[in-house]
Amino acid sequence: MHGEKKSAIRQTVFLIVAIAITVIFMFPLLWVIVSSFKTRLEVFLLPPKWIFLPTAQNYRDIFTSDFMYQFRNSLIIAALSMGISLFLGSLTAYGFSRYSIRGSEGLLFWILSLRMLPPIAVVIPFYLLFRSLGLLDTNAALILVYCIFNISFSIWVLKGFFDEIPIELEEAAKLDGYSPLQVFWKVSLPLARSGIATTAIFCLIQSLNEFLVALTLTTRKAVTAPVGLAKLQTFLGTDWGRISAAAVIFMIPVVVFTILVRNELIRGMSFGRMQ
Repeated sequence: MHGEKKSAIRQTVFLIVAIAITVIFMFPLLWVIVSSFKTRLEVFLLPPKWIFLPTAQNYRDIFTSDFMYQFRNSLIIAALSMGISLFLGSLTAYGFSRYSIRGSEGLLFWILSLRMLPPIAVVIPFYLLFRSLGLLDTNAALILVYCIFNISFSIWVLKGFFDEIPIELEEAAKLDGYSPLQVFWKVSLPLARSGIATTAIFCLIQSLNEFLVALTLTTRKAVTAPVGLAKLQTFLGTDWGRISAAAVIFMIPVVVFTILVRNELIRGMSFGRMQ
């Protein structure tokens, strides 16, 4: 009984600490959501008002502004770069996992080094390259750049998941007449879906949040939401209500996608503990 009581106290303390940490991390998000329903004057009140008459004017202003066009650009660029990165990354990771490649460790480190590069180190070469190709201010330019960073990340993450898939399953599929490509698509890839979900979330967030490359390579047509958010700050001042409303809209795709793949995401994030 004493041990059970001690265990119950420990669990209660752990729960309280977990709730406190969650509240601390969720407070900025709550602040943004609340601010999106305030007028410009109410945002700057000290002490802040938590009970007020909400207004949807900030959302109306955002829905009729250029931000929605920029938001659409971000969704298209992020979705395509994520899809391409997952497709090419999974194929490459499977190859490194299942086939003996001479100098594979060096190749993997080189691939990872692409992810280590800070955007500021490569943004000027990318600008000169895309200017010569006539791709400045296009979605294609940003998709290509984001794929370079995301593919390297996808390869490293997915290789670990493919390594843990028993090779006996693939050998059994080959005995049933499956070709190597069919083994990959019908056996290995479905078993690595938790890793794919985890990688997809990180690739999506990386592509949606990137600012410096998008700022440098775009001017009008392909401007993304992060750059659009920065442009909401004008010489007349910062309208935090509109910025908060735009930020709430910008967060929705990631939240929805995370909810849709939450089961696979949890399994993928706890992958290391389950082995």
